[in-house]
Amino acid sequence: MRGFARAVLLLFALAGLALLGSSVGGLRPFWESGAAPRQSGGTPPLEPLDPGAGRAPAAPPAAEEEREVEVRAPRDPRGAWSELNEEAIAALERGELELAVELFRRCRGAVPEEPVFTANLAEALARLARARHARPEERAEAIEELAEAVALAPERTELASLLERWRREAETEAEFWTDETAHFLLSYDGARTELLKTGYVEVTRLLEEVHDELGLAFNHYPVGHGDPKIRVVLYRREEFAAVTGIGHWAGGVYDGVVRIPLGDFSRERRALERALRHELVHAFVRSMGGAEVPAWLNEGVAQWHEGPPGSRALAVQAARARLAESGLLPLEELGQSFATWNDEDRIARAYAQSLALVDHLVRWYGEHVVLALLAGCGEGTSAEETFRLRTARGLEDVVAELREDL
Repeated sequence: MRGFARAVLLLFALAGLALLGSSVGGLRPFWESGAAPRQSGGTPPLEPLDPGAGRAPAAPPAAEEEREVEVRAPRDPRGAWSELNEEAIAALERGELELAVELFRRCRGAVPEEPVFTANLAEALARLARARHARPEERAEAIEELAEAVALAPERTELASLLERWRREAETEAEFWTDETAHFLLSYDGARTELLKTGYVEVTRLLEEVHDELGLAFNHYPVGHGDPKIRVVLYRREEFAAVTGIGHWAGGVYDGVVRIPLGDFSRERRALERALRHELVHAFVRSMGGAEVPAWLNEGVAQWHEGPPGSRALAVQAARARLAESGLLPLEELGQSFATWNDEDRIARAYAQSLALVDHLVRWYGEHVVLALLAGCGEGTSAEETFRLRTARGLEDVVAELREDL
């Protein structure tokens, strides 16, 4: 049955973005759910309607019986739509995205000239689109919803950029095949016979082995924790650049999906294994620590786990040698993703310093402290605060220690 299916069927391998987030290897997207909307430089906040605006709203329609969550009828005719808007905001904050969209639609349908209702509907549609896009079978709907959000809020250029990326991604992956294992969805171009015939077996076996290895190291299993299966997409190099917008220096990226550029599979097995390990660490870090893990910690941990202990020691030695020559970057510059940087030398220094910092933490404070920093981020506590609680020292002290130790 599998042979027949492979001969006749091409599945859509649709990518889900989470922010994101993440540094290179773990891009940190701006659309991360839970970010406070409409703040300066970020996603706009949901706004309550000003009841003193002087507009007499039309009476809202009666609640629909088929709705799972009943919408209570507003009691104040003047503030009726304002009240429904507040209910929609509450639904959105509870994660009831479809209900929130429906309620905001009713508000805007009744008072289309009210900019608050338009802005709130756009935000709700964007959040719903992001949630759908994480599920491959719903990606087409996600693109439609995001397109509507862009039409409602053309000033939100970040949504327009995301929409362009999603469309580019859908076009690139339209003919991709997907293989499913216990913890992964592996997608690749079905025309790549070296993968379709036997290569996928090697890759999926490796993925499951690394998953188990990282699960033991982190004492955390994303899929068992309630996360969906981890999507891994293998692209030709030009496809990777088109979909991600990342330069040739990147061996992969994690943005909610593990994305790896792959030329000749038979010649690049070792590089592919290292890249997969690195990006899978980012998936574990995201599951464990959320989107607020600082880039230096995210990338340092990924490099720490991307190879066997022998290669790790050599990588740390090389990183320390580079830093001894170039000096350390300020820690505050290493908090956000390196993906937007253009200076390749500075990028290399950032990666070297990330690895050296994590190595220093493990050697002098213990690997359990590194895991505590990740877990703290997942609970809403910054890495700095967690480190101070654990050691009565600051992370700048660690930077100073590393500088002296180089």
